[in-house]
Amino acid sequence: MALDRDTILKLGNKLAPAAATFGRLRTLLEQTDTEMEEVVQLIRLDPALTFHVIRMSNSVLFGLREHNEELEAAVGRVGYRELNRLVGLAATQQVCQGDLNTYGLKASRLWENSVATAAAAEVLAVRAGRESGLAYTAGLLRTLGRVIIDGASEGQVYPGEAEWPSVAEWEKAMFGITAAEVTITLLEHWRFPDELLESVRGHFEPLADSESNIGACILNLACGVSSRFGLDLPGETTHWVCNPAKLTLAGVSEVDLEECAARARAHYVLLCASAV
Repeated sequence: MALDRDTILKLGNKLAPAAATFGRLRTLLEQTDTEMEEVVQLIRLDPALTFHVIRMSNSVLFGLREHNEELEAAVGRVGYRELNRLVGLAATQQVCQGDLNTYGLKASRLWENSVATAAAAEVLAVRAGRESGLAYTAGLLRTLGRVIIDGASEGQVYPGEAEWPSVAEWEKAMFGITAAEVTITLLEHWRFPDELLESVRGHFEPLADSESNIGACILNLACGVSSRFGLDLPGETTHWVCNPAKLTLAGVSEVDLEECAARARAHYVLLCASAV
């Protein structure tokens, strides 16, 4: 069964409206003349997202004692950078609502993997001198395609790593497209930056491209950190083997990676706490 673009967009727009808002928000926040009211109006279009942003703004992540119930106050108290993070978390929660039977994957594991990868990618990007917000976003949304494939699947079930060590190869054989390619189709439609698309496109094999894809390499290493946490996903672990070439391309040392892994774990715990 081939999965076409129209089906991908239809399922994506129904499944995760906050993800589309996330893309529009990034565009707004990149503009220096954006007014807070524009940001508030965009978020308010999605009542579920509004609820999540207000709730998360009252979380332990911000250490604020005064409880708030207004969206304007929530945006003002956390600031634009943290708002981007909160909307990303809310979008991921919307995506990870149901178990993925196609992959034998619990919704909770998919969400935990997304948050852990985002935390690790953000920390690694800072160490490498890259744009941390893009790395964080790539980590959060890279598995979106699995959810779409699960929704379109007609009973196909990933048989496991014993038969297909690479889940991407199985997806290509069954659906004519990989989950990463599905993710890229959606993120492109929602107008996420090209740099982010390239990170997701190349993160399984970041050294395969003749051009240096540093973002993909950072995302690859971040996925490896998530795997160390015990939050790996079926059919992916063979792609996360760390080697000197990856470290060199990402601009981090092995010592850096170990330190970043420790910081990412602490960051992951905070992010999870903020979403409760």
